[in-house]
Amino acid sequence: MSNLRLIDETTVTSGVTTVSVTDVFSSDYDIYKVTLDGFYASGGVDYFYLRLINSSGSVISATDYPLAELDMRSHQAFVEHYNSGNSGMFYSTHFLPDAEAEAFNGVFYFFNPASTSSYTFMLGQSATFEYGNNYNKKYISALKQTASITGLQLSVGTLSQTLGGGKVRTYGLRVDS
Repeated sequence: MSNLRLIDETTVTSGVTTVSVTDVFSSDYDIYKVTLDGFYASGGVDYFYLRLINSSGSVISATDYPLAELDMRSHQAFVEHYNSGNSGMFYSTHFLPDAEAEAFNGVFYFFNPASTSSYTFMLGQSATFEYGNNYNKKYISALKQTASITGLQLSVGTLSQTLGGGKVRTYGLRVDS
């Protein structure tokens, strides 16, 4: 018997700049796994953002997301990035490729998102292919607010592209004692 319970599966249609996955985090689980499969931009490469949605339905875009990431590109030396004032759990240092065959794929774990007595933490990793190179990243981030988080939002937009497609799956992780 699996300890993962599928809570939601959202398929992204082409032509949108944002996709919101709402009402997936609750007090039912302390840990959630979110997979992003097959994300790409339609019309050209664009930047990719992940922000959280609070229990009032508002997207948190304040610069309250500290982030550390390991950027592992196949054609360059690995680089560590640290920033304490981001407006998302990952942001404009990561981009979406412009073809489905080169798509962004990732696995992210969220800890205590529904709790109002602790921050929401995230660990994750992603991979994509563009310009003939592999772009792989590992992330650790948090939301420095004690808000009850119920969902997440993925968006593109600094280069005026739209999403070409993708799928978001959210799982609750049951911990047996």
